[in-house]
Amino acid sequence: MSIFSRLKKRKPLPTQNAFNNEAIPVTLEVNIAQSLGITRNRMEDALYTLQINGVNVEKHYTLGLFMVADGMGGHIHGEMASRCAIQAASSSLLSTIVEPVQRGKNALSDEEIKNALENAVNEAQQAVLNQVNGGGTTLTIALVFNKGLHFAHVGDSRLYISSDTHTLQSLTVDHSLVRRLVDLGQISEDDALAHPQRNILFRALGQQEGFKIDIGHYPLTEPCNLLLCTDGLWGLVDSESLSEHINSNTDHKEMVNSLIQLANSAGGTDNISAILVKVS
Repeated sequence: MSIFSRLKKRKPLPTQNAFNNEAIPVTLEVNIAQSLGITRNRMEDALYTLQINGVNVEKHYTLGLFMVADGMGGHIHGEMASRCAIQAASSSLLSTIVEPVQRGKNALSDEEIKNALENAVNEAQQAVLNQVNGGGTTLTIALVFNKGLHFAHVGDSRLYISSDTHTLQSLTVDHSLVRRLVDLGQISEDDALAHPQRNILFRALGQQEGFKIDIGHYPLTEPCNLLLCTDGLWGLVDSESLSEHINSNTDHKEMVNSLIQLANSAGGTDNISAILVKVS
């Protein structure tokens, strides 16, 4: 008969900072919130979140996949386009990123992730073109793998990042007519907020001409908050108010719900969707 003895309990190790120790994975706290808004009766936004923490003898890793899509084309077309894009992109990334990591692939190069994101958005584009005649959608994807943030973007949904040492900034650029006019210096930021053509996009899934994907990478060197949202939020709530709420000490779930309430209090003229990710 084998005899087993219990090891004596050891004193807990001191808490270590994940950003100062490559062996310690970051942790993610994820909350989502949506609203039809005040004036809409159908939800044309779609969200997707996936979080995996792997801990064993050989590897410790954190992987988070987050997507937001804002459908266009009116009623059923917009609803179908956003859902179709999310389904195609997530399916692609599950096979190219998530499953290899779960099978034991310890490292992914920036180039591998870039190619996987680009392929995912291209597959989403083809799915929308093939399945949703006359529909279109934005698509913004954020992938957190260990201490790296990678993203892909088409349209005017946004990915923000904020920390104690860096104010709220958008990592994505809107593919809208008014953003182009602002960049050219023809109108001001304030003019853009009330411009009658502020909702016109020159780049979106479902458009065949001029389709192009923005791909980016941002190293995570300190605790931070990520916000993915549709223009139903950022179009009604200014950056200062977004930053104030995101960096408050409010409960994380309450924080994302308060963002939705801010947009509805400002008129709620569109569907509102937000994914808030606390990285620590």
